[in-house]
Amino acid sequence: MNDCKEIRYYMKNNELDLEKIIKEYSSYTVTIINNMAKDTLNNEDKEEIVSEVFFILWKNKNKLDINKYLSSYIAGITRNVVKEYLRKIKINFDISDYENALYSYDKIDFFDNSVEEISKIEKKLEKMKEIDKKVFLDFYYSSKSIKDIAKEQKISEFSVKQRLYRIRNKIKKG
Repeated sequence: MNDCKEIRYYMKNNELDLEKIIKEYSSYTVTIINNMAKDTLNNEDKEEIVSEVFFILWKNKNKLDINKYLSSYIAGITRNVVKEYLRKIKINFDISDYENALYSYDKIDFFDNSVEEISKIEKKLEKMKEIDKKVFLDFYYSSKSIKDIAKEQKISEFSVKQRLYRIRNKIKKG
């Protein structure tokens, strides 16, 4: 998976090349599911979620901005589908894991209200330090835990929390 590709890269004869997207982004989607759901879902549930993610992407293909990165859309859809799926099977979230979540969508079909927001966030992220971008993307797009991010970046968990707090403030202020 190459998350540096814009949606236009996946266009073929003015249509979204879903087969290519599924091939390149399935493992990325599973990684997000595993990071969010840990051991609460079996493989069949995960496969169902992956299918749902790509179905939602296809269903909303006309709402996509072809100049934006596909990974942003995939990550957002996956997070929302996993949350909805876990709600349906009545698994309770630890509220502290999500209290600072940037998005709070109740509906899976989040495109209507968030395409512009994603664009603004991406523009603001481009101006930030590499480590800040990495921490932000790992936490919000890949759903990695603060502990895992701290290990990968070789910084303290407090430092990760502090960076996320500062990044959110920068994004909110504009």
